[in-house]
Amino acid sequence: MLIGVPSIDREHHALVSQLNRLIDDARADTGSAAFSEVLSQLGRQINAHFDSEEGVLRSCGMPVDEVAEHIQAHNEIIDQYATLNLDLMQGRQVSRSEVLLMIKGWIVGHLLQYDTKIRKYFPAA
Repeated sequence: MLIGVPSIDREHHALVSQLNRLIDDARADTGSAAFSEVLSQLGRQINAHFDSEEGVLRSCGMPVDEVAEHIQAHNEIIDQYATLNLDLMQGRQVSRSEVLLMIKGWIVGHLLQYDTKIRKYFPAA
C-alpha cells in the first residue's frame, strides 16, 4: 500500500513488518518478554512515523481541516498505545487476539482510512 512518499512508504513497510512479527510468533502471548519487546519497538516506530508523516501533511498542500483530522487520529492511536501498555504493566489480562486486532487497526486501518488520502497531493506517485 504505497502512498507515493518514499520515506513514508518505507516506514509503513517497517510497521507492517512489526505487526507480522507479532502475528507470526504464536508463542509470544501478551505477557511474554518477546511480545513486550516488539510492542516497545512498535511504539517507538509509531511515534517516529507520526512525526515524519505530520511533517509531510503540513507541507503537501492538504487542507488544514484534513491535516487536523489526520493528526487527531494519530493522537488517538498514541493514547490507545499508552493505555494498552499501562493495562499490561498492571497485569490486566488482554487477549493476544484483541491486542493484534488493535495493532492492525493502528497500522493497516489507519493507512487505509487516512494515509491513502495523501496520494492525491502527490500526483506523480
